[in-house]
Amino acid sequence: MMFNIGVYDPDAWAAANKSGTPLPGNHSPLFAPVPKPTIQTGITAMTLAVLSAFEQRASGQ
Repeated sequence: MMFNIGVYDPDAWAAANKSGTPLPGNHSPLFAPVPKPTIQTGITAMTLAVLSAFEQRASGQ
C-alpha cells in the first residue's frame, strides 16, 4: 500500500505553483519534506487505514 500525502511547506508550494518550477520529488537529493506535520499525517493516515481494515474484517466484509 502506498500513501501520497502533502510534504511541502505551503509557502514553498505556492511559490512553485506561481513560478511553474516543480518542487523536487521523493527520489531527488533535494527532496526536503517538512518533518513534523508530514510524519504526523502519515502516521494518522496509516493508523486509520489499518483500523478500518480490522473493522471490515471483524464485521465480515
